Amino acid sequence: MSQPFIRSRLLAPRDPQAVLSGLLGAPFAEYRRRWAEAEGDRRPAAPLHLDVDVTTACNFRCPMCPAGQSGHIFPGFEKGRFLDRALYRKALAEGRAFGLPSLRLGLTGEPLLIDDLDQWVAEAREAGVLDISLISNGRLLSGEMSRRLIRAGLTRLMISVDAAGAGTYARVRPGGDWRILLKNIDDFLRLRRELNSPTPLLRISFVEMSLNQGQQRAFEEIFGPRADYLSFQRYQNILGGRETDFRPAGQAPAGAGQGFCAEPLTRLALHADGGLFPCCSDFGRRSPLGRLPADGLLGTWNSAAAAALARPGAPGREPCRSCLAGGAL
Repeated sequence: MSQPFIRSRLLAPRDPQAVLSGLLGAPFAEYRRRWAEAEGDRRPAAPLHLDVDVTTACNFRCPMCPAGQSGHIFPGFEKGRFLDRALYRKALAEGRAFGLPSLRLGLTGEPLLIDDLDQWVAEAREAGVLDISLISNGRLLSGEMSRRLIRAGLTRLMISVDAAGAGTYARVRPGGDWRILLKNIDDFLRLRRELNSPTPLLRISFVEMSLNQGQQRAFEEIFGPRADYLSFQRYQNILGGRETDFRPAGQAPAGAGQGFCAEPLTRLALHADGGLFPCCSDFGRRSPLGRLPADGLLGTWNSAAAAALARPGAPGREPCRSCLAGGAL
């Protein structure tokens, strides 16, 4: 059987899935068992995860990111848009009905631009979601917001850094401040200890690219003692231009022949305009599957278009081919 395509690798003293299974018990372990089955090419009757694009706005201007640019190559993208809270609650209500186990806040922009994001977390917890994560650049992670997110029941906090020093950080994360980033992370960890909470687990990520080449070891030294786990990810030239080809020297395109992508078998992505897509990649915008509230999560999941992307051979078609190849459309 073909193996899932791996776009990132983790470095952790303990497997985060095992840690959460120990904390959350049998329901979490069962959800991860079903996830493993899906990665083995057995598509479940309902999505196991929902990526929620709470906003397309961002406070950074990263050179490799569509949200940081003046324009956008993907259809339906509108800068500065925020997801209608009613659509979010519609998704949660439907997810409760079929037992949605996992949800992540953040996809295109910076979720912490929403002042009461902790309430979005709390509503997901009340809807029965087990694994609730948030992906952020960390700039707006104040002590007060950290405290509220911990108390709301966030399971994982994912911070994208991609640097091991102030100079590199200024290049890859324009709008950020290295000292504030470190302070926010350290304050979060201090508050987690003070509240005697084992969660949210902290993941800090590093996308390997020419802008930060050679800094991986230093990144591990800085953030390894802080994070519960580190994520190292392949660079993808989403914007497609030569000026945004920041692949590190020696990294060849992955190629569609190296396994299959399991995302269409595990998840849906809800974008800020209500559109539903098959994965968390920007390339997935080329394959709209449905829309809330008209189509619903299950209706979209069971659509012919969604089933087609999950069939063997789908990686040979767009948008999967471009995504797996790691580069331009």
